[in-house]
Amino acid sequence: MSSAQIIHPPILPKPLISEKLTQMENRGEYNALGIYDCDFTGQTASDVLFEQVHFRRVIFTQTNLNKLRLVDTRAEVCDFSGATWEKPRLRRVEFIGCRLLGMQLLEAQLEDVLFRDCKLEDVLFASAMCKAVRFEKCMLRGAMLEESDLTGVVFQECDLTSISFLDSNLNEVDLRGSVLNGLQANPKDMRGAIIDPAQAIQVVSLFGVRVMELEN
Repeated sequence: MSSAQIIHPPILPKPLISEKLTQMENRGEYNALGIYDCDFTGQTASDVLFEQVHFRRVIFTQTNLNKLRLVDTRAEVCDFSGATWEKPRLRRVEFIGCRLLGMQLLEAQLEDVLFRDCKLEDVLFASAMCKAVRFEKCMLRGAMLEESDLTGVVFQECDLTSISFLDSNLNEVDLRGSVLNGLQANPKDMRGAIIDPAQAIQVVSLFGVRVMELEN
């Protein structure tokens, strides 16, 4: 895969019914809705399903959601900072201009997921499974994407300063054009990753190899 990887977008009906939701219920199912300007700060729930939902300016900070499912969902200018989602399942989901600072996604499954212009500093992806996932112009400083299958994930023009890929599968991961300062990974983790020539010396130096001109 490469930066040309196709991400299937959410399938959203028109029009959507607008709903002012105040509380997520356990095993709640929310379908074909526009959910705007709502605040779920600190809420806890399990087995919630959002399908064909458009979130805009919704606050999910410090939420604790177990086995959340997002299907055909778009989140625009939402705040997920400090949230902990355990075993979430995301399929055909877009995050546009969102804040996910310090968010924890534990044992997540992501398929056809796009992050664009998002702030993901210090985010934690642990034991994640990714299929057709793309980050565009995102900030991932200090992020930890560890012990995860990131096969084919694309990072386009992202800031990956001090990101950790320890014990993750980076086969066909496209890092070209992104900032890699302080990247943390083992040599075996980087096997199959795609980088550009300008990044090559930087990546090699991570493993204690010095690149020097031949002296005459």
